[in-house]
Amino acid sequence: MDHGTWIMDHLKCRDRKLIFLACALAAFAYLPILNNGFIADDYVILKRIEILKIHPLYLYQVPPENFRFVSYLIFGFFKLLVGYQAWPFYAFNIALHVTNVVLLWRLLRIILDDEFTAQLAVLFFAVFQAPQEAVMWLAAMNETTLLFFTLLTLIAWSRKRYGAAALAYACALFSKESAVVVTLLALLLDLYKEKRFVWRRYIWLAIPTAAFAALFLATVSNNFMLTSRTYSFGPHALLVLGKSLHRLLWPWFYIVVVIAWLAARKPPSWRRVAGYVGAIAVVMLPYIFIAYQTSIPSRQLYLASAVLMTMFAVLLCTITETSIFKLFVVVFIAFHVGYLWLRKDKQFEERAAPTTQLVNVLKRYPPQHAVIRNFAYPLPEIATSAALAATGWDPSLISVSDTGTDCHDCLLLDWKDPISGYKVVERR
Repeated sequence: MDHGTWIMDHLKCRDRKLIFLACALAAFAYLPILNNGFIADDYVILKRIEILKIHPLYLYQVPPENFRFVSYLIFGFFKLLVGYQAWPFYAFNIALHVTNVVLLWRLLRIILDDEFTAQLAVLFFAVFQAPQEAVMWLAAMNETTLLFFTLLTLIAWSRKRYGAAALAYACALFSKESAVVVTLLALLLDLYKEKRFVWRRYIWLAIPTAAFAALFLATVSNNFMLTSRTYSFGPHALLVLGKSLHRLLWPWFYIVVVIAWLAARKPPSWRRVAGYVGAIAVVMLPYIFIAYQTSIPSRQLYLASAVLMTMFAVLLCTITETSIFKLFVVVFIAFHVGYLWLRKDKQFEERAAPTTQLVNVLKRYPPQHAVIRNFAYPLPEIATSAALAATGWDPSLISVSDTGTDCHDCLLLDWKDPISGYKVVERR
């Protein structure tokens, strides 16, 4: 039996075998990250965990971090259990991705009323690499927690359990502030399933939204993403939306459309395709005001990818009996899993190298004044926070300098590259 036939046999099962396969593939696809170290902002979060023990409201001094509180709870829990050992953090985030696969399947069964299409969608979402940063970078865990609570909200909403939906939505808002888009998703869900809008039920979502708005406005003057113009409102958002959409869709969306058009007896409805692309654009809206680049970072495409993979499944479900469908499923899975293993894991290891190697160097020396020259990240706080992972070292002992000329009686660490690491110079 060839691989295509084996996958098709599982695809046609009406039980949960394909869901188990999707979960297994989701875990397998991200398995290589278990031996990666903490990356950049991960250390800043770990440092802030200690501050929160003394000042529980500290995050309100550094907004919008107060709206990522769920991630801080998770970091705090695992730091208490395992300290600065990274792999349990990664294992949890992989498990969260697997859980999101299951929740997405449960939601799509309700929305689409088609078991086959729902299973196919989550199979694609399990391995789709475009939003890899959400799983492979711990500081981006706010995206996986956001989708978790978003799916819980929509599942409860679709079952008319509005109190439970409001509670899950409140948790989503404290996973990441972009959760405000969930209200729009609930509206789209109602219009799709019931073809009508019943405004009274939205009072349930209006309550947490109002509380969020009050907190956001109260802290907006200290919101570093706005004061530093990392995010800013303006017409450039349209450029970001267009470019980000194209980058997310390329090339698989165009391949799927061509396959569906050529192989299906009845060509896909362009109106339906446009509707799905519109839904993808809706979930991107909170991110399109980014000002430091012209496209949305991969971590912020996690929710949009769930919608895109659903569209793939809807388009392809009409050609399941064809050989080209079997080929596409096999190639899609193999490509994305292979890309994560062979390309992306290496990239994230390189991103972790400046802090991982810094901690390893500091562990070899007694605590003393140390100056880091040519540090790979622009924020000195990343270096000083990483020092806490080395026993006895304190952030106050670490300085970041472009020249290192102020280091007369200290340990000078000169960053070269991920392969060469740090050149160490002891000055006495």
